[in-house]
Order: sequence, then C-alpha cells, then structure tokens
Amino acid sequence: MPKPIRGFARAALASFVLLVAAPAAQAQAWATREVCEPPRIAIHDEVFAPEGAAELARRAALIPNATGRFWRITAPSGGTSYLWGTMHSSHRSVLDLPQPVLDALHGASQVALEIDPTFPDRASHENFIRSNDVYRPTQSNFRFADLGLPGDIENNLGIRLESLGWPRESLDLLKFGTLAELLLFDPCEDFAAGVLPTQDSYIQTLAHIEGIPILPLEDSDRLSQKLNTPGNEGLARAIIGTYAIYLTPGATPEARATALGLYAEGRVGMMMVWDHAQVSAALGNEGPALYARMTDYLVDERNADFVTAARDALTQGGLFVAVGNFHLPGDKGMIELLRAEGFEVSRIPLPGEAR
Repeated sequence: MPKPIRGFARAALASFVLLVAAPAAQAQAWATREVCEPPRIAIHDEVFAPEGAAELARRAALIPNATGRFWRITAPSGGTSYLWGTMHSSHRSVLDLPQPVLDALHGASQVALEIDPTFPDRASHENFIRSNDVYRPTQSNFRFADLGLPGDIENNLGIRLESLGWPRESLDLLKFGTLAELLLFDPCEDFAAGVLPTQDSYIQTLAHIEGIPILPLEDSDRLSQKLNTPGNEGLARAIIGTYAIYLTPGATPEARATALGLYAEGRVGMMMVWDHAQVSAALGNEGPALYARMTDYLVDERNADFVTAARDALTQGGLFVAVGNFHLPGDKGMIELLRAEGFEVSRIPLPGEAR
C-alpha cells in the first residue's frame, strides 16, 4: 500500500491551477505536461470569466496588503527580519528566487517555514513507513458518500487516489487527515515529485546548505491530527470538498500561465479573489460557506499561530519567514497581525512586480 505524502499540510491554496468550465473528462486528465508547464508566463484575461478581470481587480483592491510578496519586519527593539510569500510549486519561474530574497535568506540566522517535513528521529520515520494512523478504525461504518459533497467529487477523488497508487475503495477507509494531505498535493507536481523541490522545499534546501537552522511554525502532522479529531468532521468536509474542486477537469495552459504570472507580479489579492470565485461557484449553493470554513482554519487560524510561533525570533531579528503567499494579505493576514503585535512591516518591491 502506498505511503501518505508527508508534509503537504503546507500546500496552501496558491499552489493550484484555477479552473475554467470544460466538457466532461476524467479528473487528472487535464494535468498534462503541456498544461502544467506553459511555455510562456502571461496573464490571460479570458480565464477570469464570468466575473471578469475588472470586477476581480476591484475586489482585490479591498484586501489590505494585496500586492507584494516580500516584506521587511522591524521589531520595536530594531531587529530586522523578512517575510516572503511562497508558491508551493516546482515550476522553474517559481524556483528562480529574486536576488533580494536570496540575499535575505543567506543572511538569516534562522529560517521559519510552515512545517519541517524532515524526520526528527528514527522512531518517527519508522512510524511513517508503517503507515500508522492512516486508516479509520476497523469497526467504522463510514462511507465517503456520508459527507454529502456535491457533483462528481467522489468520482474525481477516487480517480485521484488511483493515480497516486491507492485503490478507489480507500475513500471509505482512510482517515480524513490522510485523505486531506493527499489532496493538498498539486497534480501538476506528479511529474517532478521526488526529483524537483517545491519552492518551500527549495528554500529549506538552501538553508540546509548554509547551515541555517529551521524554525517550524507548526507540527508537520497538525492538519491530519486536527481532521482526525472527533467533532471536526465539518471542517474535514469543507477542506476535502474545496480541494477536490482543483481536480475537476477544465484547467488550461492559459489558466496555469495566469496563476504563475499573477504570482510573479505579486498580485496576491487577485489570486485570492479569483480562487474564491471559481471554487465557490463550482461547489454550488454551499460553496461560499464551505470555502469560508476551509480558509478560516487553513489560512486565518494558522496565520495567528504562525505569528505566535515566530514572535520571539522576530523580536530578536535575523529571521527569514517563508509561508504560502495567501497567508500575507487581509485583515487577518500575517502582515496586519504582525503590525498589531507592534512590528513595523513594509513592502520591498521586486523587479517585475505590480506597484
């Protein structure tokens, strides 16, 4: 039986290609090399239908700190740190870090990441290899259909599990946390998994080469433990349901190129409102509520915990923080939370970014 994918709790929203409507096709059939690796990064306004680029830009403008991936953090004591919004992708444009970001990384005394997926000891490695805590209790009568998710989600998830080497029947056997972590892995990363790092793993590799310690902002199994806790079935339903939409057929090279182009321009707010519009609509009447519940936990709650985990190191200075770019903007984003803690946070514009 395949092992669960370790460490993809960090694979936040901005990793995925946003969707456009398409005729019936099998889930994952869209995730070809041609779609996942567009030859030219550019923004194609037609992918913003039906809302349109102008309407989404209007919504994005209402989000605090909606533009910018790189920020300087100054503590009340004068210590300086940096905040970088990552994209959980191995695309070459994403791995080509701007020089100011590399300079800040190489000069850091510590690097803070969402998680540290390396094993701390032999026992934890053996526990993972044995796939402990992956399956629901043998006496469980759970069926995936009990979640009541709309449309073709169950079929698309079954196809996705098969593409990862799991039998389709695993939908009724895996714990919610295991299933969610498998879903957080972008199908476009299938081509490079185990060979090319995502940007977060690349940053960790660079820190490792430099001998810079890693400060994990949460435990690597936080998501799975949360979703496996009785009483959190509603949250599991929201996360599994919304991430399943990313498996729906219909992504195009233009959509992928646009997501990469928006990231390169630092237009994080535009990425967020586009994602919200597409995923919420695909989930039907329940879409907005499911999306809100998912982001309340995966983004907002974790933002507050990330700031708490980094506070002491930020007060001292010398910390390089690298988290998914959706964690930066907004009233509950890390930038505003840090300011509320007394830190001065200012944007460092990068070449090619929007102003």
